Amino acid sequence: MQNMKDVKKPEGKAEESSKRKFGKRVSDNTTEEIRIRLRSSMGEMSLPDAGEGLSRLLRMAREETAGSQRRERLSFWRFFIIQGKYLGWKIWATQFCCLFFITVLVPRILGTNFLSIPAYTVKYLCAFSCFIFLSGVPFLGRAGRYKMYELESAAYFSPKRLLAVKLLWMGAGNVCMLAGLFIFMTRFASLESIRTAVCLVLPFLLTAAVCLYFLSHMSADRFPAACALFCGAVFLCIMVWSERQPYLYPEHVFPVGLLALAAGLALLCIYQLWFLLNRSDYEELQLV
Repeated sequence: MQNMKDVKKPEGKAEESSKRKFGKRVSDNTTEEIRIRLRSSMGEMSLPDAGEGLSRLLRMAREETAGSQRRERLSFWRFFIIQGKYLGWKIWATQFCCLFFITVLVPRILGTNFLSIPAYTVKYLCAFSCFIFLSGVPFLGRAGRYKMYELESAAYFSPKRLLAVKLLWMGAGNVCMLAGLFIFMTRFASLESIRTAVCLVLPFLLTAAVCLYFLSHMSADRFPAACALFCGAVFLCIMVWSERQPYLYPEHVFPVGLLALAAGLALLCIYQLWFLLNRSDYEELQLV
């Protein structure tokens, strides 16, 4: 019995191996048949005409190129007007609130009697002329401060052109504020017109020139604090100078030197604007 079991074992193994080989042959035959059918079906398919597809692609490319050339280009001044809907009105609203504070709230708090004293009026004008430019500083370099400069740089216009639009809206608001404050002071204050103009323009141009320099040489995070510190320093210097010269310059003297200084500061502002928009590393500083 032991020998019979030993004999049967190899026979069973042989049957299993034969079944495996047979199954493998069947699967190989099926796979080969599938391959033959796929080859025959692929051979019956019609290949696309490469020349026709290429000509259609060229025609579509020509149409797209012609359409892009016919598309109306957005000019700088139209872009300036469009930005007024999104940014210009915010700048002007802020500056209008500052003008309302200077011309309405401060005289109501201190009383209009202080405007009849020339020494106080000089301090009032010089201090708030610096504050006029400072009112638009928060709108400059906002993308760099909020880490959104990459998104702004992907706009239709370059970041420097967008900066130029902001400065134009800000400059227009500053001119309106200076004109409004000048009209208010000539109506209620006791200063002559030329002294009022000097007290307004000279500190404003000094502040504008230095703040534009900061904008082209400082990172976006440090720019507002530097402008605020400089305006505070100018205010302290005006307070100290007014102790020595209450009328800013001697009475009955035409301020030729101060007007020449104001003209030089105006030229310096123009140069700082040119340098900022053409030669400065404004884009790189926004990423710092």
